[in-house]
Amino acid sequence: MKEDLIADLWTVIVEHIPEKQRPDVASDFVNTLLDYGIKDSVLENLQGIDPYLDDAIAYAIDGEEIEEEDYDEDEE
Repeated sequence: MKEDLIADLWTVIVEHIPEKQRPDVASDFVNTLLDYGIKDSVLENLQGIDPYLDDAIAYAIDGEEIEEEDYDEDEE
């Protein structure tokens, strides 16, 4: 699957997801992509589209913890 298609899918989907659910949906989205064999390099190229997706990708690739403070700032 091409990066631009994945990016477009996320952009369309995220608009219909309540703010509080976006971190979980982003994580599920990234895990599903990995389950279907999407390479880490493709995921890395998706960074910058959405902060929730960025955090989910960082966690999936590097195991970095997601900081809840980042989301709180976005909601204000």
